[in-house]
Amino acid sequence: MKKLTKSIVTAIALAGMATAAQGWEPKRAVQLIVPFSPGGGSDINARLLVDAIRKNELSDANIIVKNMNGGTGAVGVTYLSTQPADGLTLVTYVSGQMMAAMTNNHEVTVENLTPIGTLALDTLVLAVKSDSEYKTFAELLDAAKSSPNTVTIGGTGRGGEDGLVFEALNADSGSALQYVPFEGGGQVLAALLGGHISAGIFNPSEVAAQAESGDARALGAFSSKRLGGIYADTPTFAELGFPEAKIETFRGYAGPADMDPEAVAYWEGVLEKVAETPEWKDYVAKNILIPSFMNSADSAAFWKEENVRYKKLLTASGLLQ
Repeated sequence: MKKLTKSIVTAIALAGMATAAQGWEPKRAVQLIVPFSPGGGSDINARLLVDAIRKNELSDANIIVKNMNGGTGAVGVTYLSTQPADGLTLVTYVSGQMMAAMTNNHEVTVENLTPIGTLALDTLVLAVKSDSEYKTFAELLDAAKSSPNTVTIGGTGRGGEDGLVFEALNADSGSALQYVPFEGGGQVLAALLGGHISAGIFNPSEVAAQAESGDARALGAFSSKRLGGIYADTPTFAELGFPEAKIETFRGYAGPADMDPEAVAYWEGVLEKVAETPEWKDYVAKNILIPSFMNSADSAAFWKEENVRYKKLLTASGLLQ
């Protein structure tokens, strides 16, 4: 009996050691908050992420995507801040949310979050109709300087990424370019193809079909390096002499402030594995994203640097006091 009891105690101890060695794992359903409406970029990103995790058996957790639209991301992030920092509530977090938090004076900012990881960077391109009289950005800029405010550039609002890069370009034109805001990229594209604006600022995927069919032509990319595929021959604005006209927005994931370090490490590992899955690589290629896995520490450093840079750009453009 004593031997049997000792064996049981030993078995229990070994089981406990094995569990400890495995580290933290989610024991209940996990909420992945998307602070935007269904069908948008962050929503598609989140659902594909969850799909890649399930198909490749990267976690046993039941991950539920929960859309909480409102306040340019503020509603979802505020909800996150009220949840326990136990690794069971996460949020998609992109550069636009960071900028909106500044310009709209949101209560919860990037400083109140725990960065978990970054999987990709996004950028923008400036495009014209294929039959445009402007064959290069230099020609477009010369026309604007010759006749101020007649060359119109469409975008989705001055408070966002395209508004910032427009301001960077316009500063070098002597404010000769005219910005025309629209409610979405689809409206900008329709206005461009309809001949109502001279050029438009787009996410590369938004105008990819038109660039491939020959209906539109990109004059410049706001990335640090040239994009591949159909944009392989498109110069960056740094190459064109506008080093400040650069934007590479991040697509990341975060938890509440002071999140359990073991939970951070767990999700960090899951994201790193996701980055290598065929589903994720296909998503990156189709959406012309820049693959860029960053762990929690690297994401925290990068997001902090970007936060400082956005503050400077928004202040310089008059959008932030």
